[in-house]
Amino acid sequence: MGALRRPLGALPLRLLVALLVLLAAAAAAPTAAAARRDADIVLVGGGTAGCALAARLCAALPSRRVVLLERGPPRNGTEEFLVRSPRQALASWALPSLLEAFPTAAEPSLGGRRIRLMVGASLGGGSAVNIGQWTVPLDGTVGRWGVDGLDEAAARRHYRRAARQVGVAVPRRGLWQQYADDWLAAAERAGLPSVSEAGWPQPDRGAWVHRLTVDAAGRRRDACSAYVTPALGGACAHNLRVVQGVAVTKVLWDDDRAAGGAPRRPAAGGRRRVTGVAYVMSTDRDAARPRVRSLRARLAVISTAGAVGSPALLQRSGIGPPAVLRRAGVPPRVDLPVGEQFATRPLVGVTHSYAGGTARLAVENNGSVVASAAARRAWEAGRGGVLGVAAFAGLGRVPDGDGGYVSATFTVDPAPGDRRFRTYCMTNTASSGQLAVVDGSPFTPPTVITNLLGGGAAEVTTMLSCLRRVAAVGDAFAPRFAMRQTEPEPGRPLDEAYVRDLAGSSAHFVGGAPVGAVLDGRLRVRGFHNLYVVDSSAIPSIPPSAGTMASVYMLAEHMAGRLARVFRPVGA
Repeated sequence: MGALRRPLGALPLRLLVALLVLLAAAAAAPTAAAARRDADIVLVGGGTAGCALAARLCAALPSRRVVLLERGPPRNGTEEFLVRSPRQALASWALPSLLEAFPTAAEPSLGGRRIRLMVGASLGGGSAVNIGQWTVPLDGTVGRWGVDGLDEAAARRHYRRAARQVGVAVPRRGLWQQYADDWLAAAERAGLPSVSEAGWPQPDRGAWVHRLTVDAAGRRRDACSAYVTPALGGACAHNLRVVQGVAVTKVLWDDDRAAGGAPRRPAAGGRRRVTGVAYVMSTDRDAARPRVRSLRARLAVISTAGAVGSPALLQRSGIGPPAVLRRAGVPPRVDLPVGEQFATRPLVGVTHSYAGGTARLAVENNGSVVASAAARRAWEAGRGGVLGVAAFAGLGRVPDGDGGYVSATFTVDPAPGDRRFRTYCMTNTASSGQLAVVDGSPFTPPTVITNLLGGGAAEVTTMLSCLRRVAAVGDAFAPRFAMRQTEPEPGRPLDEAYVRDLAGSSAHFVGGAPVGAVLDGRLRVRGFHNLYVVDSSAIPSIPPSAGTMASVYMLAEHMAGRLARVFRPVGA
């Protein structure tokens, strides 16, 4: 463990991967015995928020025992490579051990079409498999969430602290996509000037090469490697336990059913106290009757299971709309609108081809180069190379309508070798849908209706304005690219039908257990003394013109400080 005290970026890649795998196996082994020992604080879910919060709490509370439970098993060497190489982010999506995907129910707002939702499935959660783009929402956003003590000034401090811990930065030139400068120039010609979003105030218009959670050697820094690994190898070796391969079925507390078995609404002043969690081994997911075990939490249970996992956990525990719970066969115990404000951002793209020009195939989409032994050796030696290049070239913001942001790439949709350029619009939305568990199993995906683009004509108009803007960017590339729009295909108008036919989810999810309706300003579940939710499900609305990762880190940093004060021993 002593080797882990060195900066991770200074280690040879093969040694780094080996250490991470060994650390996961030794400190996070999926054994029932490891989880059975009592804890002071139990965190359910080792994703972005869970890793950050666990590491901060164990360091701030050295006399408290902190246990972080993660459903996914430890990663093997191949999985660790796919997580660490930014260029391999999309390849990681094909592995159920790294990313869980499931369809929504039929979406009325999309003509009955189902769309695909994706969530992280291993330690680090979404931060281990996303594109790694760091975006902060427009000014004035966070102060409206209703979180105690979290005003704009505090949020900025926490964003900065998280960015330092993760090592967020604009990649060095050698790790840019090959034609990033050409994209910026085309955006400028199309009315999106080159800007910086590294500080405040945040620009609401423009384009930039993104800040990433990638170090100078071209290695991803997720929540596990940035927070948990240093904690386990240092200040928290004695009081942080990470247990992988366990799936929490429900939160436990003393039965407080109303007479006749009817669920109670939380009463002012009267608060329940949770005592721990029930769980099964993840290897038992196909068992007819898996053995249920329990873990006691002396002080608190904190759900950090993510945008989908936290509302599902609450519902499986009997906390949620009674009709939803009864349909799932879960006895209703506490009537709260869990899952009733689940929201995601729509995503639609426009594609151009540069096959007819003189511009060479972008190296990051040259399949032979990406798969070559030379590329692997360069990356493992810490020189970055094509495997250290992110899957997207940069970001932009458009102010039209309700606004939104865009992400441009030469690699995502095209098969390796295709000379195509694609830009996605991810527009701001006030629409929300519903999430409902199907049964009491932690392995069954919930039923979700996103209501994507269901907020009226303005949402479609905003998306169309954004798409026309980025189509103009594609047309504005230098003549050597000979850019030609291929999607929408010739003869198909860029109209509402196109938007509704192609719209998908951006994989930014919020609102399943929002502050206000489900949580109080301390992020406690209403009616409970010591049950908290700290992840994107607590955020009441989609952060405007930004992804959710940076805000989840920020929220975890904020709550770590506040919860440390709550749980610090008297006199400490």
